[in-house]
Amino acid sequence: MNLAEALLAADKGKLTAAAKKTYEVKRLSELLGEPFILELQQIPNQRVKEIRESAISYNGEDPETDEEKLCMGFICDGIVNKDFNNKELLKAYGVATKKELFLKLFNAGEILKISGEICKLCGFVKDESKIKN
Repeated sequence: MNLAEALLAADKGKLTAAAKKTYEVKRLSELLGEPFILELQQIPNQRVKEIRESAISYNGEDPETDEEKLCMGFICDGIVNKDFNNKELLKAYGVATKKELFLKLFNAGEILKISGEICKLCGFVKDESKIKN
C-alpha cells in the first residue's frame, strides 16, 4: 500500500485531531490539597507561527526572541481548561486575563515546563539521538 492509499483508508478524524494530554502542577496540588490538573492541547500550526512571530523583535538586524512572551503565548493557547476564563476567578485574583492569572499562579520553572509540554504536543521534540555526553 502506498502513502496515498494509506491516507485514504485511514480515519481522517484521528489523523487530524489535535494532540491532548493532562499535566499536574505538583506544587499547586500540594498547596490546594487536591490535584491541580491542566488540560493541554496542541496549538494549530498557523497560531504557533503567529505566537513565534510575536515573540521576535529586531535589534538592528539580529532577531531576538522574548522567551517569556513565547512561553506565555504557548501556555495561553495550549491550556484549555475552561475554569481559567471564569470572570469570578479572574476578579478574585485581581487580574483581567488568564495570562495575568497564569503569571500569578505559576512560577518561572512551571511556566517553562508547561510550555515545553505544549511544544511537545505541537511536534517540537528534541531528537535524543543527537544529544552527546
